[in-house]
Amino acid sequence: MMAYKKEQRIQKLSAVFAHASKEQALDSLKNLRDLINGSAELGEELSSLTARIRQVAAPAEEPFLFTEDLTANRKLLDVVFRDCDDVKYREFSIGEHNALIVYVEGMIGSNKLDESILAPLLQLKKDYKVSNFTSFYNILPVSALITSNSAREIITNVLSGYAALFIDGVAECLLMEAMHYRKRSINIPQNETVILGSHEAFNEDLTDSIAMIRRHCRDNNIKVRMLYIGERSKSKVALVYAANLVKPGLMEEIEQRINRIKVDRVTSTANVEEFIIDHPWSPFPQTQATERPDKVVSSLYEGRVAIVLDNVCDILLVPTTYAQILQSSEDYSTPMIVTSLTRLTRFFSTAVAIFLPAFYIALVSYHPGMLPTALAISVAEQRLRSPFPAFMEALFMEVLIELFQEAVVRLPQKISGAAGVVGALVIGTTVVEAGLVNALLVVLTSVTAIASFTMPTYSFSTSLRVLRVPTIIMASVLGLYGIALSLMVIVTHLCSLRSFGESYGGNLFNITLLRDWKDMFVRLPETLLKSRPKQLGEQDQERIGKKGS
Repeated sequence: MMAYKKEQRIQKLSAVFAHASKEQALDSLKNLRDLINGSAELGEELSSLTARIRQVAAPAEEPFLFTEDLTANRKLLDVVFRDCDDVKYREFSIGEHNALIVYVEGMIGSNKLDESILAPLLQLKKDYKVSNFTSFYNILPVSALITSNSAREIITNVLSGYAALFIDGVAECLLMEAMHYRKRSINIPQNETVILGSHEAFNEDLTDSIAMIRRHCRDNNIKVRMLYIGERSKSKVALVYAANLVKPGLMEEIEQRINRIKVDRVTSTANVEEFIIDHPWSPFPQTQATERPDKVVSSLYEGRVAIVLDNVCDILLVPTTYAQILQSSEDYSTPMIVTSLTRLTRFFSTAVAIFLPAFYIALVSYHPGMLPTALAISVAEQRLRSPFPAFMEALFMEVLIELFQEAVVRLPQKISGAAGVVGALVIGTTVVEAGLVNALLVVLTSVTAIASFTMPTYSFSTSLRVLRVPTIIMASVLGLYGIALSLMVIVTHLCSLRSFGESYGGNLFNITLLRDWKDMFVRLPETLLKSRPKQLGEQDQERIGKKGS
């Protein structure tokens, strides 16, 4: 009996020790968690306070100042790159001084860092004294060396692939180019394929893109101006232009517009385009995007400017006109007569892609007397089997075509072919057999879609698709008068658009620019294209027969 009581007394510790109860343990654990969280918040506040104290003496737009004390500089770097495990530090000695190299793992070549930077520095004599980085320019076999005391510049370059060298007793930093990271190789164009001509396209590396342009034109008048955009991403953008051909004031205007971009990050050319165009509410593309180096070079020699964004394979060309949007790189690789017929087909296709469904609705609903008798009887017979009005039929087919196009674009490549077969069955035969629409409208809708596919620029093709629906609505309300009114609105809008001060569509009707028509609706032989486009106002108008042109 006594043994049983002792065993029962030992099992219940809280009866003897009050702090051993479960409730007390949970309370203690909660207090410990609160203490840890408070310590983390205190660390954040101390780091922020340190940065603000450093910023008091720093110049404008600088987060802080580096000093001659390497230990203090290391603490500053620890604060800046806190929780950045890919940022590596390498401490060593240079003569009588302690040194520190900071770099980002994966963006820098380890062999280049060891052989071209660390090896020469470690071979210096033990009594070597460093007062500045002037002597290192003769020691380090590195292509690019930058001496800087700007904290913002140092941090940006380290995150761009440079190695930063700090030495005890020197307030400045030496930035050493040692970039080596994975990138896509130069491949064939995906969106601007041609049968004849160049078959190379830009990749996402800014240096490679500029080098490809340089390789096509060994001209010292081709200039490159570097800028940084994105308040947080610090994306690099290059403006490429021909100094002796670009219109005076154009470069300054483009640079001002880009410098006014205040966003956190820039990940595509669309982020830049929406900030620099004159009319953001217009459906028409006001910049020309291309992935072909030959098109960029041709545009530079017409007085246009190329906007090259790092980590993006598309390059923007400005100013842009309606006629330039409809030109293809293959136009200059095929005979003149073939090119002229192709261009006229494209101009005709723009009208077909916008107005053909609306024209059908207007004739069927308001003006059937304009159709030949046999065709009118055939259309009437087909319309009897359809339960919907012409407007609803056309709108249904338009939605069906849009769904099909989006599905084919978004699907993986391996199953996009199967989706095409399914779409052909649904659009081609099933909707007719089901009695939802008539066969003639299916044919017209298919022709409309094919006409929009003939556009050299995908963004312009989508613009035509956007304009198709309003014209269908206008035709269903006013018939042919609605189509005429839509045409007037579109032409007026085209002529009112401006792309960096240049008329977007007005040159199509400007008789003072007749010499520009040699390479607009048609293309005359190269021997007759002796002058550059007058509309862009280049400094050197002569293309053939003049030195330096």
